[in-house]
Amino acid sequence: MIPKIRQALGFLIAGVLLWFLLKPFVETHTDLKNSALPVQWQWMALSFGVLLLYRGFYTAPFTSLLNSITKEKASSLDTFTLFHLSNITRYLPGRIWGVVRLLSLSPRFGLSKTAVGSSLTLHVGVETVLGGLIAMSLFFSGRMRKTATEGLETFLGKPPLLLTLVGIGVFAGFLFCIPKLTAHAQQLLKTLTPLLTNWTLWVDVITSHSLLWLCQGTAFFLFVRSFTYLQWTEVGTLTACFAFAWIVGFLSFLTPGGLGIREGLLGMLLAAHIPPAQATLVALLCRVWMLTVEIVLAGAAFLLHRHCRVK
Repeated sequence: MIPKIRQALGFLIAGVLLWFLLKPFVETHTDLKNSALPVQWQWMALSFGVLLLYRGFYTAPFTSLLNSITKEKASSLDTFTLFHLSNITRYLPGRIWGVVRLLSLSPRFGLSKTAVGSSLTLHVGVETVLGGLIAMSLFFSGRMRKTATEGLETFLGKPPLLLTLVGIGVFAGFLFCIPKLTAHAQQLLKTLTPLLTNWTLWVDVITSHSLLWLCQGTAFFLFVRSFTYLQWTEVGTLTACFAFAWIVGFLSFLTPGGLGIREGLLGMLLAAHIPPAQATLVALLCRVWMLTVEIVLAGAAFLLHRHCRVK
């Protein structure tokens, strides 16, 4: 019975993911049907390789935080496997399922759920803050300021996103009224407090995340460059555009992985560099590009986990 339920859930996840992925293409079919993009495959392959490098080392700061909390040496291979086994489930609506899966798998790797949850909170928190700082640089660019402001007003002004933010606030308040969850929150704060004075750790984590953002921005620049010529001086601007769209998509908890929101805003920002219809297509293909890498790494993590269990 349980295997059948798991199989059904697998098909459900695949269906939901496919729907949210294809929906933007269907909605913009009229604009895209006459758009043609010549692909320079050497740049595409290079962008894919850099993105693989970024996703492969994405868990490095997470591992550092986890080791500091547990006072043990967690294997980088274990954290890589754990993260990428659960990462793909974040595309389910609500986004909480990726975290749930991560925590549920933690004991299999001999890791405490509290330690993993605390490390993930700090890991994503630092990533978000740095991404926000990078995104804010668009407002200091005369060329991009108007586009960024219009995009922010367009997407933050959408009722679903506003309702989502309100719902998150109400839901969070409700959760803290539950004694058991309040106790877990207090334990989480107790776990995180000793790390606040560990300056060596924070220098390591912030440096790692800064390099990761640089790697992600370079990969995105190479991806866009595979469709249209760009000067290398545009790497910073393209990184800020991606960070800006990523932050807004991160706020949208109703759409799995920010699907639709992120692509729409990214298309608006890219329109400052290439024709609007082509910018929309590049933004949509960017999701396919990123999802392909995530699927490859999820498959690698599955094989690693299976091999370790056999041994």
